[in-house]
Amino acid sequence: MIPKSCIQNLLHLHLDPNGQQTMMQKVHALRKAVAETQENKKDTAYIHCHADQIVLAHNFVKSCKQKLFTRKDDLDEFITQLGECLYTIQSFYSNTNWVEMYGGVAYEDFGINDLMDVAALEEDTCLDNADYNSECKNNIRVKGKLTSGYHHGRGNTKPAKAIGSSTGTGVLYTIGPKLFEDVFHVKRRKDMTLAMAIDYTGSMADDIDAVKTKVIELLTNTVGSANEPADYVLSMFHDPESWNSAYKYVDGYKMINKVQTIESVSGINSDCPEYAAAGMLGAIELMRDDSPLYVFTDADAKDAGRIQEVINAAKVKNITVSSLLTSQCARRKRSALGRPERSASSLSFFQQIAEATGGSVHETDKENIGNVLDTVIGETFPSSEIIIDSFDWSATETDDQNITVDSTITVLKISVTGSSAETDVDIYYANGTLETFTSGKSTRIYTSSGETIISIQHPPDSIMKLKRNVINDWKVNITAQSSIKVDGELLKHSKTGEMFSLKGSPISDTNYTVALSVYSFGSNGTCHTIALTDSIGNIMSSYEASQLQRDLDTLCAATFRTPYVKFQVKLYGNDDSGRPFTRKLSELHKPASVELTITASTDDILIGKERLIGYEVLNRGTVTETYQVLISDDHSFTEGITVVEYTCFLGMVQMEPLLLKPTTPSVIFSYTISVSIVSTGDVQQSIIRKLVVTDVERPDCTVVHTDGICGISSLNTANCSLYTWTALAEVTFSGTLLESISSTVGMSVKMTHVNITGLSTGPIAVNISGDCCTPSLYINVIDLDGFISQCDLSFGDGQSVKSVEVVSEPSVSSGTDIYTIIIILTVCVTVVIIVVISAFVLRMHQIKSKDALYRSKAIPDTTRKETFNAEMIYKKQRLSH
Repeated sequence: MIPKSCIQNLLHLHLDPNGQQTMMQKVHALRKAVAETQENKKDTAYIHCHADQIVLAHNFVKSCKQKLFTRKDDLDEFITQLGECLYTIQSFYSNTNWVEMYGGVAYEDFGINDLMDVAALEEDTCLDNADYNSECKNNIRVKGKLTSGYHHGRGNTKPAKAIGSSTGTGVLYTIGPKLFEDVFHVKRRKDMTLAMAIDYTGSMADDIDAVKTKVIELLTNTVGSANEPADYVLSMFHDPESWNSAYKYVDGYKMINKVQTIESVSGINSDCPEYAAAGMLGAIELMRDDSPLYVFTDADAKDAGRIQEVINAAKVKNITVSSLLTSQCARRKRSALGRPERSASSLSFFQQIAEATGGSVHETDKENIGNVLDTVIGETFPSSEIIIDSFDWSATETDDQNITVDSTITVLKISVTGSSAETDVDIYYANGTLETFTSGKSTRIYTSSGETIISIQHPPDSIMKLKRNVINDWKVNITAQSSIKVDGELLKHSKTGEMFSLKGSPISDTNYTVALSVYSFGSNGTCHTIALTDSIGNIMSSYEASQLQRDLDTLCAATFRTPYVKFQVKLYGNDDSGRPFTRKLSELHKPASVELTITASTDDILIGKERLIGYEVLNRGTVTETYQVLISDDHSFTEGITVVEYTCFLGMVQMEPLLLKPTTPSVIFSYTISVSIVSTGDVQQSIIRKLVVTDVERPDCTVVHTDGICGISSLNTANCSLYTWTALAEVTFSGTLLESISSTVGMSVKMTHVNITGLSTGPIAVNISGDCCTPSLYINVIDLDGFISQCDLSFGDGQSVKSVEVVSEPSVSSGTDIYTIIIILTVCVTVVIIVVISAFVLRMHQIKSKDALYRSKAIPDTTRKETFNAEMIYKKQRLSH
């Protein structure tokens, strides 16, 4: 995967702690993508470098260059594709004989340049070894050629023997250093200003509270954290321009207090546009170089003529300007989609500034300001908060709650929703001292949304006490800035005992494993308990945690059985100093009674071409249910039926492909399949997938016709050549050139097609024929960029050919009459009877001989050796009794 030395070098960069944490999260996402490839592509042999499909694996890695390039604007999809590519590279070294030939040397040509020779399919590559007790050393016969093994159940059948680096993959070179830094969040923090320019005119009355709430939340997350900027700037603009003002703060709490005082004020002028350009210039003047400016307004710029002045001032300081635009004041027209329409001049003004400075423009409304702000600002000032605890504080409960503060917490933040004033709640230290919020290192504010927020920098590690002075029902969220951070996921168990990341919701009353990656734990850190809490914070069940120290993090895991209600995961342990700590994951899991599996291809989709989206719905509940399956996408590419209903009995599976047809080129779009119970409307499962739209039709191989069957009687080397089959396939493509058309096996297989040199469009007919010595194979089509398509041909129902001795046996033609068949059957029955009688006589003789042997001497005990051999087999197959 990623070389350990590479990660260690990255960790030595001068990154802030949160930067290291974010980078580790990216590495974890990549590691997860590599692991998921094993499950998602389990039936594609070349992905695993199995079945001697090394040439295909080489071309697959070669195709990664183009696949990664098309995903460069979506880092999540980029990481998913990179993980798939790295898995195949890793499999090359694990599953071929390269290491046996050359040791720990990287093969730098794999996936890039011409591949070295690969052993022919009919060539003996290793010595037979039936002794399971041996170490199987020095048994490879080929030298200077690549070969691999065959793994049952991975889309390949082993052919029967007929009678008679560091830079090896080029991935870093392909994606470039800038994208590499984005993928792994390798960034060095600079001195910068966090600046806001906020329109506070009367037309902002509907939006100003939402803006303030989200800005305050952002600031309280940032103050005292590793992400805290050197200073803050607040610019407030209005109409007339004389009402504009700008402020600069080093203390983030003063910035918070100032934002808290902002109110929308009606101006002297009643027209809509405001002096936005002047507001931007006022902020830029106070800002440091290399900093971001965020503008909030619902109006056009009245001083749009100063656009070049704004651009020039921003460029001098290398300042990016991003704008969040709410509904257009005085002209609240609605488009057909229900979104506010903006004038061309407004879009032009803000968009031109954004494009010239490297910023962005986002149109939103007050309900979505928070989500947009998280997206826009989160990249520069990512939230590094971790959750200590969250719970509902009922009026019937005790008036105080304990808060565990460990030694790694640098900023503690307590949010109480439902309070009526900031004095409704107090915080006490372990020695009983009341926090008075006068030291300059702590603050308590009350927001207009009915929330009291307490923030304390560098609290002592201890058990603090939260006390309420007003009895009411509250919701409490306790978060912190800390070097110890936890990521988690639920793993489902496969039938073979492997574990893979769960997609969708967990199934009620089913076993899963929760795997928690704990970062910056320290060598003495321990995790001892993993608990499941309900939606209001009560602990429902607890499990002893197992712990594994890894190169990049510590793995804490426990297996649990899913409850029937919503739950969250909470971790208990001790930090590196031995102090107790808790961390709670934010995700609220909702158990389901139905299992949804998407079986659709994840390959790029051709513009204008239909793609069937396959899925399976399995009733895992206790009663018969009627389910509604819905497909939707974010580009309106769904065609035909979008909603299907099924009535499923317990254990019943339903599936009916849905249809997508993209009409916009060069986009990455997402589609969602959800399953709900019709009687209640309750959504049980929802899975999102992404696809890349391309205007190049990569090779697509389709089986058109087959003739011939390889029955049981033909699946042996004695007479398999007497049974033949033929097939016709069609290869479609356009906008690309084909490199080759071949089959995965070569024994007695003949294939013909037109000369493909120079052809840039199909279709091409491929005729292929063979005999039952090769009952299954693939037709492989590869274009010059390494993209692969396969046609799967199986004439033997998945059975393989067995090696037997050659016998002289007349073949029976298909035209044999019924009388001949009766004679043959009669002879066969007679022979069977004779064989049975002979076997009985022989067995009686053996019993008598054995009795005589017992009387003459003791029989040696072979039981121990048989048991030992069995244990060895179990170990080699990684099974347990």
